[in-house]
Amino acid sequence: MSPALSTTLRRLGVLAVAAVIALALWALFLVVFDISPLIGKQPWDVFAYLFTAPEAADNRALVWSNLAVTLRDAGVGYAVGLAFAFVLAVLFSISPVLERIIMPTAMVLRSIPLIVLTPLITLIFGIGLSGVTAIVLLVVFLPSLANILYGLRSVSAEHGDLVRAYGGSAWTVLRKVALPTAVPAALASARVAIPAAVTGAMIGEWLSTGEGLGGSISRASGSFDYTYMWTAAAAITATTMLAYAIVSIIDSIATDRLGAIS
Repeated sequence: MSPALSTTLRRLGVLAVAAVIALALWALFLVVFDISPLIGKQPWDVFAYLFTAPEAADNRALVWSNLAVTLRDAGVGYAVGLAFAFVLAVLFSISPVLERIIMPTAMVLRSIPLIVLTPLITLIFGIGLSGVTAIVLLVVFLPSLANILYGLRSVSAEHGDLVRAYGGSAWTVLRKVALPTAVPAALASARVAIPAAVTGAMIGEWLSTGEGLGGSISRASGSFDYTYMWTAAAAITATTMLAYAIVSIIDSIATDRLGAIS
C-alpha cells in the first residue's frame, strides 16, 4: 500500500470515528440536559426529515440549495483570504518595514468582534457575494498570515548563507528555500481556516444577505422550524468536517513528501 493511500485511509477512519462520537454526544447532550423534543431534535429526527418523511425530497432540495450557497460564500472568501495572506506574508518576509506599517492596523481590525464589523462591511461592499467575501476574508486572513509568515521565517541562517555564497539573491533564497519551507505552515493555515470561513459566511448570511444556511436558519428560528435548524446545522458540520479531512490528507501527504525530499 502506498504512503498516500495509507494516509488517506487513516484520515478517513479518523473522520468516521469523529462523526460517530459527534452523533453520540449530540444525542447524549439532549438527554442529559432534558431538552424538550419540540426544540431539540435527535440525529434520527434529522435522518427522518431528510430521507423517510413524506416530504423528504423537498427537504433535501431545500437544505442542499442553501448549503450550496453557503459553500460558495465560504469558498470564495476562503480562497481570496488565503491568497491575500500568502502574498502579504511574502512581502512582509522581504520588507519588515512594510510589516510594521500594516500589521498594527490588521490587528486592530481583527480585535473588533465580527458581529460589530458586519454591518459596516455590508455598507461598504454591499449586500451580496462581495460583502460576504469581505467578511470571510477578514476571519481567514490574519491567522493565515501569521502562520505563513512564521513558516517563511523559519529558514535556518545556514541555508540562506549557502544560497548567497553561490551568488543567490534574496529572491533566490525566498524561491529556493523559504517558500518550500513554508509549505507545511501554508497547508496548516488552509486547514485551520476552514471552520473560520464557514462561520464567517454564515454570520454574513445571517446579518447581511439573508441567503444560504445562515439566512435560512434565522428564518427557521422565527417560524419555529426546529427540525430544519438542526438539519442545517448537521449538514454544515458534516461538510466542514469532510473539507477539513480532505485538506488534512493533502497536508499529511505534502509534509511526508517534503520530509522525504529533504
